Amino acid sequence: MSRRKNKRYVKTFQQRQTERRLLEMNQERVIIEPIASNFFCSHMLAHDFADQCEVRLDDLDFDLRCGSLALELWATSPKHVRPVLDALHELTEERERHRDVLVRLRERLLDLSDREAVHHHLDYSPEDLRQQVRRALSPDPSSPDPDGPKNAGSRGVE
Repeated sequence: MSRRKNKRYVKTFQQRQTERRLLEMNQERVIIEPIASNFFCSHMLAHDFADQCEVRLDDLDFDLRCGSLALELWATSPKHVRPVLDALHELTEERERHRDVLVRLRERLLDLSDREAVHHHLDYSPEDLRQQVRRALSPDPSSPDPDGPKNAGSRGVE
């Protein structure tokens, strides 16, 4: 019997580069394209942020249920634990306030997303808008594009 050492498969530079390009293309499709599309139109923008409010509201509802449960379970705790419960109670009140604000903003954004009077499109080409989103979401947003946007501004819907 021969004794072979198990050789690990090592990817070539070209394979790693190809994988990186595929990952970047997937990021473009999954992240950048929808954001650029939603940010192009004021109605879509309002609707997108209303949806974001809804997601945050779901998270807050869960957090509020957990906070209430913790306060209930610790209601008869020893006196020296009271500072923790006071902080938890304050956090719960802040979450409730935040929830109320998000509910109002969500409704306002949904209302605005249907009003023709506020319907407007940005005056960017699709590629320029994707570039703006890419730059804003890049790991190093402090490095500005030396050329800047090609078609800055906005225009009304005609």
